[in-house]
Amino acid sequence: MSPGFQDQVDQMMGRLAEHRDRLRETQERLAQETVKVTSKNRAVTVVMGTRSDVREIKFHGEQYRTMAPAELGRTLVQLLEQARAEVHSKVHSAVAPFTGFGDEIRESMLGGTEQFKAMQDARKMWPQQGAAGAARRGGDDEDETDG
Repeated sequence: MSPGFQDQVDQMMGRLAEHRDRLRETQERLAQETVKVTSKNRAVTVVMGTRSDVREIKFHGEQYRTMAPAELGRTLVQLLEQARAEVHSKVHSAVAPFTGFGDEIRESMLGGTEQFKAMQDARKMWPQQGAAGAARRGGDDEDETDG
């Protein structure tokens, strides 16, 4: 391996370690965060963790006692869905800076080479192999012997 290429590999390994550490810190921070939503009538509050785990359901005052069971049920479902949507948004925002890192490494290592140009041409031929294609491929590898 040439010294220039080894330096490039060492630099990428260092960046990868930094990326891993930042991702680990983000995961630890997200594990501690919560989302809190309260019903319009202020009778019920739901607290949810960033893994969509319900941490707490609070009933305020006596107003919830006068709600019809179906109304209270709808209120809880709406709050849970709202909290889940806010959790999704919070997690997505936190991990968005980490997306594309593999592509960045690949391009920096192969950029300008014949291999990189061949990969770009292959991607143009199969555009469905982006994020949606990767999700579809994930199901193809499963063992179909379970029923």
